[in-house]
Amino acid sequence: MKRMLLMALLCLPLAGTMAQDAEKDRVVDAMKMGDAHELASLFIASIDLTVKDASDVYSRAQAEQILRKFFNENPPVDVVIEHSGVSKSGDKYFIGILRTRTGYFRTTFFLKKGDAGFQVKQLRIENSKSDF
Repeated sequence: MKRMLLMALLCLPLAGTMAQDAEKDRVVDAMKMGDAHELASLFIASIDLTVKDASDVYSRAQAEQILRKFFNENPPVDVVIEHSGVSKSGDKYFIGILRTRTGYFRTTFFLKKGDAGFQVKQLRIENSKSDF
């Protein structure tokens, strides 16, 4: 009985990590597929969005249109997350490379914990300084 209780207590922290990883995976999968609608469904109501040289706070609908245009002009091939961590405010962040048919883009996104679970509060897709 004590062993089962100990095992249950050891597994609890993993449940939170798995949920956070599931949201990260949904973001990455939507980006890989170039699915602006699915990606926008993961955003908070007003997202801080940077796509190439344009940056502002947009509604989900506006962000979806901007991303749809970007993905049409730069069809995605792959996304590789190279670094992740937790900010001082408790947000999860992920940094990686979005490879498209037209080139490479540095990608950063922040997941914020809310009532509905983790949602994307900031997404940056910027020109990469070098092609890998």
